[in-house]
Amino acid sequence: MKDPGNGLKSQILRQLHRGQRKAIPGNILATRLGYKNDRAIRLAIRELISDGIPVASSVIPPVGFFIAETREEVKQYTANIKSRLIEDAYRRRDFLRAARKIIQPEQMKLV
Repeated sequence: MKDPGNGLKSQILRQLHRGQRKAIPGNILATRLGYKNDRAIRLAIRELISDGIPVASSVIPPVGFFIAETREEVKQYTANIKSRLIEDAYRRRDFLRAARKIIQPEQMKLV
């Protein structure tokens, strides 16, 4: 796998467009930049966001990554992230319930 460092971030920035209407799917970005999948692309995009670049993604058409340029795009993306956080919290809770036998095996024994 190639190094997802500063070079990749620059390459991604050259590919991304402003506004959701020109969103680019992660797999297409990966292919354009010579990657087999979009894992490195996603990691570099997280770094770009940490660097202060408002890279958003959309799950409604057009699907993909883009640089947010309007308040509505920011609102939609942050709502999407919040929804995923809530889903992850439920999945975490349910997993811990399911793994209770592993975490606390002594409580499952009958005396």
